[in-house]
Amino acid sequence: MAHSEALNILQDIKAATFKNAAPLPHKEQVQAQWQGLGFLVGGTRLVSKLGQVSELMPVPRLTPLPAVKPWVMGIANVRGRLIPVISLHEYLQLPTTLPANQWRVLVVEEGDIVAGLLVEQSLGIQHFLEDSYEESDGKDLGGLSPYVTGAFRHGGRVFHEIQLKAILKDEKFFDVALGKADKA
Repeated sequence: MAHSEALNILQDIKAATFKNAAPLPHKEQVQAQWQGLGFLVGGTRLVSKLGQVSELMPVPRLTPLPAVKPWVMGIANVRGRLIPVISLHEYLQLPTTLPANQWRVLVVEEGDIVAGLLVEQSLGIQHFLEDSYEESDGKDLGGLSPYVTGAFRHGGRVFHEIQLKAILKDEKFFDVALGKADKA
């Protein structure tokens, strides 16, 4: 008899639980997200789509190169691979706004071309709703404008999307030799 009494109590508990339980929430519509690596250059918040940057690292020990433009910081040996390190501030003619101890290098590769691009600070992985994207030519961003394609707005902040691989394809990027006009 005790067994059927215990079973009845459990069935009463089950019925009461279902009667008083809150309904399951409805599945909300999933919104598509865009992810990128955020960083600062010249005090401007930038973001580059994941996959544009193959590595993020502290500034490595650099070996200076002779007779190159000032935006070529030097060459670094990264795990046996020689990588030129370029100061994006100087390359794009933008001021620096943070101390050097916060600077980071973004390693970008395009085919056989590889370069370390020096930025002021890494802001980590950023997530944006795709519908927060606005196309923009970045004309008010000075030297950044040829590489900016739009912007994401999130939490009152604007992150400009930059195409880092486009920098590696720019003819100006290959003009590193210090010429007579540069020495004057």
